[in-house]
Amino acid sequence: MSANDLGTLRIGTSSWSFPDWRGVFYPPNTPPDRQLSHYAAKFNTVEANTSYYALPPPTTLLRWLENVPEQFTFSLKAPREITHEKRLVNVERITAAYLDVIRSLGPAAGPGLIQFPASFTRVNGGRQLADFVDTLAAATPALPLSIEVRAFDLMTTAFARFLFERGVGFVVVERAGQPDPFPNWREAVRITGTRLPLHIRLIGNDRDPLPDDKRIRRPQEELLDKWAKRIADLLKSGADVFCYLHNPFEGHAPESARRLRARIGQYLPLPDWNPEFPRIDDEENGGQLPPF
Repeated sequence: MSANDLGTLRIGTSSWSFPDWRGVFYPPNTPPDRQLSHYAAKFNTVEANTSYYALPPPTTLLRWLENVPEQFTFSLKAPREITHEKRLVNVERITAAYLDVIRSLGPAAGPGLIQFPASFTRVNGGRQLADFVDTLAAATPALPLSIEVRAFDLMTTAFARFLFERGVGFVVVERAGQPDPFPNWREAVRITGTRLPLHIRLIGNDRDPLPDDKRIRRPQEELLDKWAKRIADLLKSGADVFCYLHNPFEGHAPESARRLRARIGQYLPLPDWNPEFPRIDDEENGGQLPPF
């Protein structure tokens, strides 16, 4: 199999700005406005969670784009106002604003993450959710979007199929206390023949907080092995994968991402990520070389 036949792997972490990463992942003196460029030298995608609390203004988006290389992508999380506070009621304006932000990222837009709480179930919100997805599909047929559900009655092949038929992704989450929805994703892919990428979030046990985010504290060897095999098989089939690891998964998301990527590399050759960054003038950088 040639490299051209393989799917594309994008692997990174959920957010890039954590105080505990300073001096561990980031050099000790890395200023906050240089953390993203340092991160983007190591990983080719990131899940941006700040948008869950407030949509970033154009100046912030421009700064992000200026600090990452070509082919880097952002998976922008939908505002909680849509999913958790108003629960899809009277959310037309904020939804349109969220979609506009994703559009403004251009080729740097990874799949937008629209996450619903466990209390949003098929029984008490299914009709609203179906209408919402139909509206998204009609308004944004080419925009990459994925939906994550945490209600067990929506972690089904039927719901994944419903999303795929409308060009919307079904997020597969590895999280303590939840069923594994990957078999449902795989069966819905078989039924629909979709070529949408697999969107994975490896969260772990976020209900049992660790003392810090500085190092691997609860290794997940079996889960890493399981997901490495799954991802490698998908890449061999030509499917694309977006995978985001969280600090609670093992204790330090950048190291977990590296560990997972190394395991995938045991099954097939992965291209190196050696990006070229936009040139930063010495004067703009205070006479210092960038951290990468």
